[in-house]
Amino acid sequence: MYEWPTVAWDDLHRHRASTVRGVVRRAGVDGVLVTGFDHIRYATGFRTWFIAEAFDWYAAIITQDGESFVFVPYVDEDVKDPVPGSPWIREFIATPSWVSSATQAKCWLRVLQGKLETLRLGRVGVEGLPPVLLDGLRQALPKVELRPIEKALASARIVKHPEEVKLLAAAAEVASLGSCATLATLTEGKTDHELLATAAGRMLELGAEYVTHHLCLHRAAEDWFPHGTRLYEGDTYVFDVGCYALAGYGADMCRTGFIGTPPRAVQEGYRILRQAYGEGQAAAKPGIKVSQVTRVINDALGKAGHPHVPYSMGHGVGMRTCELPIIHRPGLMDEDVTLETGMVITLEPETRVTANGRRVILKLEDMFEVTATGLRRLTTTGYGD
Repeated sequence: MYEWPTVAWDDLHRHRASTVRGVVRRAGVDGVLVTGFDHIRYATGFRTWFIAEAFDWYAAIITQDGESFVFVPYVDEDVKDPVPGSPWIREFIATPSWVSSATQAKCWLRVLQGKLETLRLGRVGVEGLPPVLLDGLRQALPKVELRPIEKALASARIVKHPEEVKLLAAAAEVASLGSCATLATLTEGKTDHELLATAAGRMLELGAEYVTHHLCLHRAAEDWFPHGTRLYEGDTYVFDVGCYALAGYGADMCRTGFIGTPPRAVQEGYRILRQAYGEGQAAAKPGIKVSQVTRVINDALGKAGHPHVPYSMGHGVGMRTCELPIIHRPGLMDEDVTLETGMVITLEPETRVTANGRRVILKLEDMFEVTATGLRRLTTTGYGD
């Protein structure tokens, strides 16, 4: 198991509770109704199941004073004070099991309406509620005002508390160790499935709660999925992996590895990618707009005759592996966010070259803390120097 850092859990809970109360106050609501696994955990500390289809199995109501009522799929009757160590979680409320809430709208509307009426909330911020439930609540509770609150909740979490940075650094190291394990076994004859399994298995061995993604690109395909293909001398293997680690804090990273010696065009492309990446890292400081970081990297690639990165240059990381801010160009993001001390972000540039008649994609991604003097890299995997 990984040696996790010592965390001031009480300080962290107070910070997150205060952040949610601030959102509630600024939005002018009496409480929030959230469904996102990350918002539920951020506000309450309660860990929902990390299953791909479980995104709409849970909900939580959090009042102005921080009392929480969690709707869960694994009890068949309501449970008072269900978590002794978290007295602010006042109740588990029974809902249909193992199925989308939108397919069980009558049941969900009954329990949501009942709790909202009991709590006498007149204005409620709503996040992620399926349209059938949102419309149903508006019809059933015409005197209750339901206000969208997704952006406000997500934006309030952009700058991290020091304890969150500590947890994100630990998550980044766990993902890095998974990546290192893959690079160590990147030898001729290995399949893409085997290599991804090495990364995923290592992260889980170290104590990750959940492997969020394990994607790859190589000579056989360009769709980011493994196909059971074996890699041979001269091949390039790009893999992007991540996890949720201690307390649900995430990690995201990417590396490019080579089987033996890659073609000269690939070597040169990788050198140019790393140089452009370094220029972007140097530019990313507090007070700088995220679009400027994107422009610096793309300009450096362009000067070397390489195409621009065809997607967002990066994103925030927290209790989601991809959260605000996004780092892109104007026109493809609502807000050109200014970097601030305490943010945790990724940068993930790529470039493409042609070698031996075949297009080869090269990519790198790391997690960084934005500090007063610039970026501090949290990912510990090297670049193959």
